[in-house]
Amino acid sequence: MTEIALEKFFRLEVEDSSDFGKEVALKELRETPKNVLTGLKRLKYLLENETNIPKDMPKNNEIWLMNFLRLCKFYPESAKEKILCHLELKKKFSNFLKNSEIIDLKDPKGKNSFYVLKQRDQLGRRVIIQKIEYWTSAVDKYELFCTFDAIINTLRLEPDTQINGIVVIMDMKNMSFSQVLQMTPNFAKTLTDYLSAYLPLRFKAYHIINNPAILQPFIKLAIQLLNEKYRQRALVHGKDMKKLHRHIAVDCLPECYGGCGKDVEVESSELFDIAKMYTDDFKTFQECERIH
Repeated sequence: MTEIALEKFFRLEVEDSSDFGKEVALKELRETPKNVLTGLKRLKYLLENETNIPKDMPKNNEIWLMNFLRLCKFYPESAKEKILCHLELKKKFSNFLKNSEIIDLKDPKGKNSFYVLKQRDQLGRRVIIQKIEYWTSAVDKYELFCTFDAIINTLRLEPDTQINGIVVIMDMKNMSFSQVLQMTPNFAKTLTDYLSAYLPLRFKAYHIINNPAILQPFIKLAIQLLNEKYRQRALVHGKDMKKLHRHIAVDCLPECYGGCGKDVEVESSELFDIAKMYTDDFKTFQECERIH
């Protein structure tokens, strides 16, 4: 397949998918000109005749529709069901899954807690890192979802991210006992619902590293709550970075994870400075699923 180019600077790739992305889309997602044309036509029809979504909700934004069609391998009926599930969970979790805006990244909850790697990994996936050590008691655990969701909704603008998906690294280094106590069964259920049912991108892997032994029961419970497909994608590595390297090339990773990269991370507030030029695209995209 086409090689992934190394990037020195992060940029949002909102233009058409790359040659690499097109290859993946054809091979894994059934993305052909015919399936795109018939998929969009059928999905628009299904949404226009769906009584469980607001009548005034825009249904013709093809970038947004393509997001869900790619997520469901161009089966329109499955894409419609995914949209309904996504909207329902957004209402259910409306206390923290609000109508996110790019501005939410300017002064994010849990500053320094979330990073995006400047370059994609060897499989073209965006890599998001959450660093627990920067999560302070002043920030509620559910508020962290607001920042993560704003990052996700920004990356959704990229066709290549819709196609190749995302990888998350949860770094639990220096996790405090008070933070451990917040990892309740209810929070585990919310986290798994978000990842397996709500997340509007292909979720390829969840790597847990530097996890304290005391948190093993919570991690085990959270993984058991996932369905079989996502259970296989939740990988616990502890302090063994070589296990992580089996899944993400060292060229892509920062030095703190045994990688070769220097200055390879973009903090969420930095992402705002890059993404703000796409505010109009973001708003148009989000209008399709705004909750009132």
